[in-house]
This record gives sequence, C-alpha cells and structure tokens, in this order.
Amino acid sequence: MKRSRVVAGLFLLAGLGVAVGLLSRFQRMVVFPGPQGIDVGLLNEVAERVGATVLRIQTEDGESIYGWHRPATAEGPRRVLLFFHGNASSVIAQLELQDALARRGWDFVGIHYRGYPGSTGVPSEAGVRLDALAAWRFVTEELGARPNHVALHGRSLGGGVAAQLAAEMSPGALVLESTFTSLLDLAKERPGGPFFGAILEHRFMTRELVDEIGCPVLVLHGAADTLIPVGHGQKLAELFDADYIEMPGLDHNDPMLVGPVVERYLGFLDAAVPASRANTP
Repeated sequence: MKRSRVVAGLFLLAGLGVAVGLLSRFQRMVVFPGPQGIDVGLLNEVAERVGATVLRIQTEDGESIYGWHRPATAEGPRRVLLFFHGNASSVIAQLELQDALARRGWDFVGIHYRGYPGSTGVPSEAGVRLDALAAWRFVTEELGARPNHVALHGRSLGGGVAAQLAAEMSPGALVLESTFTSLLDLAKERPGGPFFGAILEHRFMTRELVDEIGCPVLVLHGAADTLIPVGHGQKLAELFDADYIEMPGLDHNDPMLVGPVVERYLGFLDAAVPASRANTP
C-alpha cells in the first residue's frame, strides 16, 4: 500500500510538472506569438531595398539577435531612435516611420526579440530585457551615440520593453505607443482575470517604473483600441506626466504615426533631443 502511494505521488508530481510546462509554453505563445509569414529571407530582401544594414547582436547570455540599422539621410550629429516592436510584429512594419526619422536626422535601430525571425533563443520577459540591453550597448558603443542622444520607442508589448530599458539607462526620450500600464493589469481585465493574473509569468509592470524614468515621455493611443483599451494610455500619460496624443476612431493595429501625428511625434523627439544638443556631451 505504501509503495502504491509513493508511485501515485510520483505520477501526480509528474503530471503537475507537465501541466506547468504546458501552461508556461501556452503563455509564451500568447505573449510572444511572433509575426506571421515573415522569414529571414524576406527581412534581408527588404533591408537591401531600403538601405538597412542587417545586425547580428550578441546578448550577454549568448543569444544572437537580428536587427536593422538605417542611418539618417539628413546631415548632422548622430541621434538614434531605438525601436521595440509589438508581440506579433517585426522591423518591416515601420518602414514609413523609418523614412521620416531618417529625413529628420535620426538613425533607426530596431531588433527582433529572441525567438523571433532571425534571432535565436526562446522569448521571455527576462530574456527580452537582455535583448534590449544588447541593443542599447550596440547603439551606445558600436554606433557611439551618447545615452542622452538616444530615444526609445516601444509599441504595444514593446512599450513594456522600452520602459524597462529606460528605467535602467538614461535615454533622451521615451515613446510609449498603444501599450499597457502592465501586462498584469491587462490580464486582469479579461474574463478569468484573477486566475490568469495569478499565474502570469511575464508581467511588464510599466506603471511601477515611474520613479525610475527621468526622461521626457510621449504616450500615443487609439481611442477605439479593442486590444489594449485607451484607459491604459490615459493612465500612463497621467503617471508619467507625459505628452499625450489620443487618436479618435483608431484600433490597436490601425496606423497611428501618419500625417500630422508624425510631425507631432518628430517634434517631441526634436524637443527632447535637439540636433544642436547632440553636438555636446
């Protein structure tokens, strides 16, 4: 009888271990689904067409991160916009924005998180933090940009990544586009919220970083966002005492940085990191 109980206990533990593993994998698939229909061949083809240099950045834990560097076409001292994409997106989703930045005198650097096309590894909150730090080192060491001449821009999930990096480093500006106060808050707003909030591994607690981020912040959000409700953007703007742009009628995946909004966005960046200031430490 005693032996049978031990065996039953071992089977129970094994079953729990499998369940926990499956649950963890399911969370990764939901939080980090990756882009559909995009591979390295396509990325490199588009990079060549737009004049981007393909990057292979090494992280401190041994992963290789894919990215792009597009230099400014306007002359002037180096200013860099370091971009972090959404959870189902990639560097080719912001081509018009990249063009606008280049014309305004900003280099563009964008990376793919670990596990995304061209990058090795398995994504996690801790892992993408290391990816962001590796991208920061590339920008400040390889490109030689001074920290306060670098602006961080995170879209959706990328806002959580950018905010974590801004809290650890000292960028010149931070842009949070269509992002959340925290992934935990967002999970709790869904059906079954208390349960999912309790088991959530990747929490991205952006709202708790207010006291650690000292640079100017711009928040952009669509008023009709059905994935990350506009209340998240409004709350972030309040917490960070940020410049705020709310676009009527726009849902989560609708293009936001077009037309007059692009000029307001570039104006914010230029005010935070003027080209004249980039001549000095």
